[in-house]
Amino acid sequence: MLPNQNRLRRREDFAKVYANGDRYRGTYLNLRILFDSNAEFTKIGIVVSKKVSKLAVSRNRFKRQLRAIFRQLLSQLKNRLQIVVTVIASQSKPSYQQLCDDLKNLLAKAKVLHGS
Repeated sequence: MLPNQNRLRRREDFAKVYANGDRYRGTYLNLRILFDSNAEFTKIGIVVSKKVSKLAVSRNRFKRQLRAIFRQLLSQLKNRLQIVVTVIASQSKPSYQQLCDDLKNLLAKAKVLHGS
């Protein structure tokens, strides 16, 4: 689980990131990032639509895997960001390692990891 302070929850926050955030597209994930000067912490939201899978079990698996990846990367992320990750519907189901690699590549492309 992500700590409470790092979760993006409110509909208005998601809408703000969708409207004003920078977009990055990977093989399995879409990433939207917005710098928020008022925020103290980086906040993360994960979206998996029914287009990806009609089964809640598999949608929840994607969310759990992405939360676990973000938990490892949280110390490397810059502060005051709002990040929304959306899983792209595709024919193949990506493995944990493929999701991890795709997310790291997107975060590096967005230059939000320390040292990138």
